[in-house]
Amino acid sequence: MTFAKRTNWNTAPNALTQALERIKTAPDFIDLTVSNPTLCGFRYLAPALLQGFQSPQNLLYQPDAHGLPEARQSICAYYARRGVTVSPDQIFITANTSEAYTFVFKLLADAGDRVLAPAPGYPLIEYLAGLNDLTLERYPLCDRNGWSTDLKTLAGLLTAETKALMLVHPANPTGNYAAAEERAALIDLCTRFATPIIADEVFFDFAWGPQDRFESFASNNRGLTFTLSGISKILGLPQMKLSWIVVTGPEALRREACRRLEIISDTYLSASTPIQNALPFWFGREEAICGEIRSRIRENRALLEKAFGTHTRIKLSKGSGGWTSVLEMPADKPDEEWALYFLENFQTALHPGYLFDLPAEKSYLVVSLLIPPDKMHQGLGRLKLGLN
Repeated sequence: MTFAKRTNWNTAPNALTQALERIKTAPDFIDLTVSNPTLCGFRYLAPALLQGFQSPQNLLYQPDAHGLPEARQSICAYYARRGVTVSPDQIFITANTSEAYTFVFKLLADAGDRVLAPAPGYPLIEYLAGLNDLTLERYPLCDRNGWSTDLKTLAGLLTAETKALMLVHPANPTGNYAAAEERAALIDLCTRFATPIIADEVFFDFAWGPQDRFESFASNNRGLTFTLSGISKILGLPQMKLSWIVVTGPEALRREACRRLEIISDTYLSASTPIQNALPFWFGREEAICGEIRSRIRENRALLEKAFGTHTRIKLSKGSGGWTSVLEMPADKPDEEWALYFLENFQTALHPGYLFDLPAEKSYLVVSLLIPPDKMHQGLGRLKLGLN
């Protein structure tokens, strides 16, 4: 028996994984990597959320390739609150963002075709491209007192054969949004090469500055654009499994993309009826849910800035939003050794930067902003102690 080459992954545990298995049950263990909001003690996760499943419509099955109309209307209202007008026929509901990526990949590219994605970036993209038999090439984000796209390098990578440009807005783990000038430049480049944009905006609502405002790529009509989001992040409900694609662009291209996506989506129909029926109910609690998560990440970001904003040995990367932050460590150890050092000596888990394709010539650690602030305070104290 043989298996597909696309699944030939190296799954042997490395030294960091083995150490984590030994240490994570220790009573004083602190995990600064937790990104699952259901494990972070948020108050919004209360039984009242389950009231959304009381609809008698849950006993009916009325499949729609786009998703149930009322659920799509609630997504349109979500964008309207952010100043973006989209119609229900531009929306496709999926079970998760990975499936949304897969649908768009199947729409745009054949096996072996080339797509571009940012580095640093989260590892999921590489797996999704591989499982769809695509050739993934990275374009760089550069840290110039804050991370942003290296537009000159990107322009040299784009060709007429590039099937899609992926971006994350704000980026994970670096926390940079595509601000107005950069956003315009990205759209100009993709319009020039007729390259569709896949904009992952799952962290869009989590700006660190209360007054910060950024524009969704769902408002872009100059070129074919697929904006992905979902309730895993924006409503902190990863267990409920509902995401979507918003299709925008020149009308003829948009209509043809939607016509083809209808067939792809109709083949799967994976988003469940009860979850779609509950979506308007959950959006009715958006302000409270999002507000609680935003308050947590802003408090933790403030703790990081207080601890390392002027630190002589650790540099806290600048950013504008999202659920993670990047620490540039002293160069005397590679990032995996730093992660092992804090895990084995201080029972504190952090992500090494290589997991996110952070530049190998420097050492980075990545910390989650979701954990309870008392744990963050305690964990950051251990980092300081480890550098004394």
